[in-house]
Amino acid sequence: MNDLVVKRAWSRRPRVLLEGVELPRDRWGSYVLLDEDGRSYQVQAGFSWRQLSPVVEVDGHQRPTLAPLPTPVRVVLLVFIVFGFFCGLQGVVLGVGAALVSAALVRRPQRGAVHVVAAVLVPLAAAVVFVGVAVWVQ
Repeated sequence: MNDLVVKRAWSRRPRVLLEGVELPRDRWGSYVLLDEDGRSYQVQAGFSWRQLSPVVEVDGHQRPTLAPLPTPVRVVLLVFIVFGFFCGLQGVVLGVGAALVSAALVRRPQRGAVHVVAAVLVPLAAAVVFVGVAVWVQ
């Protein structure tokens, strides 16, 4: 059950795949996962703001579909998002966008020093853009 993948996680109807094949659906349109014994489990795709990643809920238990973020990185990115909420729509868009890009850079399998530096610079660039636009609008 750890091989579940969520495609199009941001759409209204994300797809849940197992080994590259979309899971079957029941008559109500919900995904169903069958184990070796023939038992069926209801599967739902969602998003975890704690981990900043898509999750799959199987029989009431949430399972992340991506590698978890280190706790300090997750805390800093979530604080950045919270500050964005206090800055209006522009802050929310820039904060959430920068946090998701940074999280994707940190999660890269072959993460190098360039990716870590980029993950730090993306939120800083978003903050500079926010201040620049705020000064320009006034």
